[in-house]
Amino acid sequence: MAKETETRKCVLTGKVLPKADLLRFVVLPNGQMLPDFNKKLGGKGIYVSNSKKMLEGLTVKSPLNKILHTNVIIAPDLPAMVEHILAQRGLDTVNLARKAGDLILGFEKVKEVTAKGKAAFVIEATDAGEDGRQKIAAMAKDLEKFSLYDVATMSEALKRENTVYLVVMKSRTSDMVCEALTRYRTFLQN
Repeated sequence: MAKETETRKCVLTGKVLPKADLLRFVVLPNGQMLPDFNKKLGGKGIYVSNSKKMLEGLTVKSPLNKILHTNVIIAPDLPAMVEHILAQRGLDTVNLARKAGDLILGFEKVKEVTAKGKAAFVIEATDAGEDGRQKIAAMAKDLEKFSLYDVATMSEALKRENTVYLVVMKSRTSDMVCEALTRYRTFLQN
């Protein structure tokens, strides 16, 4: 029996979307709107489409006062705050894959695991060299590729020097990592 996808309605667009495609916020009793991705804060929970541009628009002119019939206070740095949270969540899940033994680092090891068909997807640094990118693209043409973090960020997060290419092996962990990275990428692109 297939698991039913939970849906919610975006308060801005009115579209009913899967919860994975939405960002949850809470409006506190004082009117302040904060991200509440873990559903821990008290207050009125609302869902907004996973889009950086949409959040940036809210900081300029917010229709939420009218929609929610209350004075909503939106911090000007809300989009940056959400971007930081999503970026960190992505890195945290990559680190969990590493701790679970499902993360392969380094070009040669990535090449080997990919050739054996054990890779779920590839992560490459945004500032990776073009020749390496082309080689990875050729050998992993059927795999999803994420390019969201620079070498310095990935190296610091994984406590390894010069982290450019990673592969997450097919495992239970890979779905969680892919979901977090996809959510972050969608936020940046929309």
